[in-house]
Amino acid sequence: MQREHNSLPGLIILTFLILAFYGNSCIAQTRATVSINGNSLMPNKYLGNGVQWDPYQLDYGAVTLEIDDQDWKKLYDRLDFMRPQVIRVMINTTSSLNNGKLDPQKNLSNLKPILDYCQSRKVSVTFGDWGGGMVDSSANLINKENLEFAAEYLDFLVNEQGYSCIKYYNLINEPNGFWSAADGNYELWRDAAVYFQQSLERLKLVNKVQIMAPDIAIWTADKTDWVSRSAKDLKGAIGLFDIHTYPSKITVNSGEYEKIIKEYRKAAPANVPMIMGEIGFKFVEDEDSIYQKENLRRAASKPYASVEDSQMYVYDHSYGIDMADALFQTINAGYSGCVVWMLDDAMHSKESPEKLKVWGFWNILGEEYFGESEESVRPWFYAWSLLTKYMPSGSRVLKMGNTGDKEIKAVALRYGNAYTIALLNIADEDKDVQLSTKNIQTSGKFQKFTYAKGNLQTSGDHELLADGYLKINESGIEHMSLKPGSLTVLTTLK
Repeated sequence: MQREHNSLPGLIILTFLILAFYGNSCIAQTRATVSINGNSLMPNKYLGNGVQWDPYQLDYGAVTLEIDDQDWKKLYDRLDFMRPQVIRVMINTTSSLNNGKLDPQKNLSNLKPILDYCQSRKVSVTFGDWGGGMVDSSANLINKENLEFAAEYLDFLVNEQGYSCIKYYNLINEPNGFWSAADGNYELWRDAAVYFQQSLERLKLVNKVQIMAPDIAIWTADKTDWVSRSAKDLKGAIGLFDIHTYPSKITVNSGEYEKIIKEYRKAAPANVPMIMGEIGFKFVEDEDSIYQKENLRRAASKPYASVEDSQMYVYDHSYGIDMADALFQTINAGYSGCVVWMLDDAMHSKESPEKLKVWGFWNILGEEYFGESEESVRPWFYAWSLLTKYMPSGSRVLKMGNTGDKEIKAVALRYGNAYTIALLNIADEDKDVQLSTKNIQTSGKFQKFTYAKGNLQTSGDHELLADGYLKINESGIEHMSLKPGSLTVLTTLK
């Protein structure tokens, strides 16, 4: 009896400990809850994601190169896997002048393969002029002759060459910057844009190509007036609003990024779509100084890298995670697409012709000159490919609930009767997520792709393979484990 009397408290304590342990374990495993309602849609259709692909400079100082047929095929094949929905293409119209007259055939051979790809794959192109020669900021004058040439060159491409893929035009890159042709002069840029729009009307192009503006580069929310003023001054001419961002890693990972860019979306008319026209990461905040120091060290150690303008983390798996983080916040801030800077190192240089801006998915001229390994696909290509091909133009973004863990981020889109759900774990540890679905009209079988360090299932030159399937019911709850620093894409799209 004495023995039985002593065992009862012990049994209670043991039971309590087991329940406490089990309870804590459950809490740890379901910190984040992501809720998706298939009937809760954002109002605007999604334009899609893509990349900047400009004509190649080809003259690299000590050597002049060509992109041969084999490399064009490699570029096409890689892009076919990625399926970009939007491609931004920028040129200098003044490079196509001969003796003060427009010669549209000049330099066309370098541009044609890019537009041919977009036309044949039905990719929407945001075309534009960098801005050199379009205005004279020191004299505060627009150059009407060159603006006419820019409009006539667009007319040549669209009406004579048949590139109906060109849907939007942006005049003068990042006009709010001191580095821009407009030198931050809003009125000067506005006057040029108004004159250019009048030229489009004269050439009967306005029903085919619309203005994309204001194309400003921002780091904080202090430039929203460029959006609101351009909406007022250019009235209905703007068919697509856009801004450029080069945020610091801490700005994005902390979630501050979404708050900043949401202010610009609010400044634009709600019934006109807005995209992130250009995005890359720059370590501008003090919290990211260690990354910047390493970035500069890596660039200095590369014989063909610009130290002034390179993002050397494109070689790291983490850059794909950071870019996905920025995209998720861009979508949730109400934007309709996102274009990353940039496709290929071989397009641009900075300090000197051989000092390339290393920002790309690869350098297509690596085998020819810049080093064979540079031509290989870099990790972030796989992450961005998942976020382009499985978020097609015409999708509708689903409103979501995401609670319990700020290091877990999510977006979901519906395209017809197909769905894509993307989940991001920016933490350095495994995370468990409870995925709650409602009104998801699907047979339930989702392909599952995982982008995680040391866990890429690739094939051949550029393909990322699915690593399984997940059954998701129309309404129900799934528990998932997300790897550290990982992007998981679930999709019923083919």
